[in-house]
Amino acid sequence: MTGPSSASKWWQPRPLEWGPFEMFVMRAAFAVLAFVNIKWETAPYTEQKFPNGIARFVDLTWLGHHPPGDLTQYGVMAFLVFYVIGLFPALGLLPTAFFATVIGTLLNSQGAINHSWQMVTMMGLAQVAVYAWPRRTDMGRNWTVLARPDLQRHRQAVFAVLTVIAASYVVCGVVKVVNSDGLWIQKAPLLAVQLLKTHYSHFYDTLELPPQWLQDITAFLLEYPWIARFVFGAGLVIELLGFVILISRRWAFVGGVAIIALHLSISRLMNLNFEAHMFAVLIYCVNLPGLRKMVRGEA
Repeated sequence: MTGPSSASKWWQPRPLEWGPFEMFVMRAAFAVLAFVNIKWETAPYTEQKFPNGIARFVDLTWLGHHPPGDLTQYGVMAFLVFYVIGLFPALGLLPTAFFATVIGTLLNSQGAINHSWQMVTMMGLAQVAVYAWPRRTDMGRNWTVLARPDLQRHRQAVFAVLTVIAASYVVCGVVKVVNSDGLWIQKAPLLAVQLLKTHYSHFYDTLELPPQWLQDITAFLLEYPWIARFVFGAGLVIELLGFVILISRRWAFVGGVAIIALHLSISRLMNLNFEAHMFAVLIYCVNLPGLRKMVRGEA
């Protein structure tokens, strides 16, 4: 383990040296998250009228005609045990990554794109790629690292996951800027109007008014557009600065807490829930088993 260096600046990237126990907890928690995140109930989806991604080349409706049953799901869970204990982890994670990809693609080929589970799927695919890559040595390719990865390979897999998380949020922020012609913050007060529409939609569906505090916040943001720009602009800044989680343990923690706070606020204000994203960030960025090392400033 390495301690904080006096020559290291707060903004300079440092090696991220997760310990074996930390990464074991990460793998165990991710295995649960990835499995639960798969939409196994595929029976309603027997068509793909709006093919998306690999569905443009492959017919995935077999998943609707033959939904993965209990035996298949138990098999996927059995493979995940190998991933968690670090024995042939690429093979152990492969069935989960496969079903997450094909089922997610089928659901996104129904005419509406839902990106609530895409990040978790990409996190799984990134780990499969890292764990399945042989190590190049002076003697040629070392394939033994695929069976029992060493500490370095596990760290590479975790860093790949962090890279996926960072890229997901940065790209999301960039898309907002590009699609708004750079005027996203200027147009942010329009989101308050969207909040108002969401409230009315909820009322017409349930005949229940939203909480009074939520109505008051919406009215307040409509009345003071500059405050709305600050509130919604802060979310954009968090997304654009998502790459900070790659700098160090402390930056991963700070960035992770900020992202979770962003999702909690969106959930409360707009009723858009991204529980999988929050749990993923909690596992890899906040990293509860590594909090003591983070406080001490270790790598």
